[in-house]
Amino acid sequence: MEMGAQAARRPAGRVAETFRDDAGRQGAYGLLESDAVGPEEVAAGVFAACALRSAEYPFVFCPVDGTSLKLVDRSGCKDFGSVGTYANGARGLKVMNAMVLSPDGVPLGLSAQKWWSRPHRRRRKHRNRLPPERKESGHWLEVIRQTRQVMSDHAPGTRCWFQLDREGDAWPMLMEAGREDHWFTVRSGHNRRVRLPGGRRRSKLHTVVVKQPVMTTCTLDVKAAPKRKARKAHLEVRACTLTLDFLDKRTRRRFPMAVNVVQIRERGTTPRGEKPIVWTLLTNYPIATERHLLAVVSGYSMRWRIEELHRSWKGGACRVEQMQLRSAGAAIKWATILIAVAVRIERIKQLSREQPHRPATDEFSPLEIRAVALLRFGKSAKARVPDGTVPSIEEVTLWVAQIGGYTGKASSGGPPGSTTLARGLKDVRTAVQALEALGQ
Repeated sequence: MEMGAQAARRPAGRVAETFRDDAGRQGAYGLLESDAVGPEEVAAGVFAACALRSAEYPFVFCPVDGTSLKLVDRSGCKDFGSVGTYANGARGLKVMNAMVLSPDGVPLGLSAQKWWSRPHRRRRKHRNRLPPERKESGHWLEVIRQTRQVMSDHAPGTRCWFQLDREGDAWPMLMEAGREDHWFTVRSGHNRRVRLPGGRRRSKLHTVVVKQPVMTTCTLDVKAAPKRKARKAHLEVRACTLTLDFLDKRTRRRFPMAVNVVQIRERGTTPRGEKPIVWTLLTNYPIATERHLLAVVSGYSMRWRIEELHRSWKGGACRVEQMQLRSAGAAIKWATILIAVAVRIERIKQLSREQPHRPATDEFSPLEIRAVALLRFGKSAKARVPDGTVPSIEEVTLWVAQIGGYTGKASSGGPPGSTTLARGLKDVRTAVQALEALGQ
């Protein structure tokens, strides 16, 4: 707990950057290298805290996605595996994460995690003969099961709505994610065979869906990317219920599964040179009304929050790939602590955008708020934040980001991001330590 609190105040990939004093650094290395405390024990508290925060909601969004950590191993003697292409020769660890979001998209934590090392050889032949649990797709299944279990233990009244990208378009995932009355939305990655009413007639998924009438329209805020312009996309929404004709390639057995299909297609707002947005979503959520359809579209748009989490974890906020620990076990423990820190940074960022008028004390201690005001306003801090008043979380988040180098929407193109927040939190921690010493 102390390591997590310290990492939240001074996030960094290297342990020595987070723990400046000798005793704290020695204690941190002692826990990370200890065989008496496993990675699962470190993660258990992270998952349970996430589930407890989820208990107040009737349902939560659960985006699931995998990534890889490219870690330092110059001698090739650490117990890491291959990441990226085999020809590249990079070493590190693979991980599958399940993130939990409130119904309005605010991060609540991490509910499950699965780590593994990829062998230093090419993919084995005859993969179709392996059961799903022995393929890398089996890690998706395990993370979904872990999430259901931790929710059952700590938030039994909360339903999960799993959000999976095209990598999750496989029949084992669709069957697993929908168990125990949970929901799923999976973006279709295959033009699957569809069983039509009236016997053995079959067609293709995309052929059937595109013929459906437009049920409703909506707009979606599209963020800018290297090959994409920011815009408000105008979307047409089609929907129907279809019976997919699945094939188990291992046993050659075919079996049907009824799913609801929601397709959104951009019309009239696609910039020149770009492809329009087209999502074909498979879900077990109801599609009877316009409200249901818009909920499916909105829910899948939340899936990108886990990619933002991975960028915050690996990039400018926590820089987890800069760690230089000597074993996979130690690396996983430290990376798990840092991803909890990354979730907190993403949570502060989203709260400031989605619920800007919440009191800052929901996420910051009174001493942290005082330190932020002093760093941002100096001698006029008491005038800006008088004794007995509590600023909003939007105000404090903006001040922290400005301390970290944020210069405003006009120059950056958007509200404060994870990197400037992480930089600001480091300076705030130093000021908090000074205030604590002065108080003593």
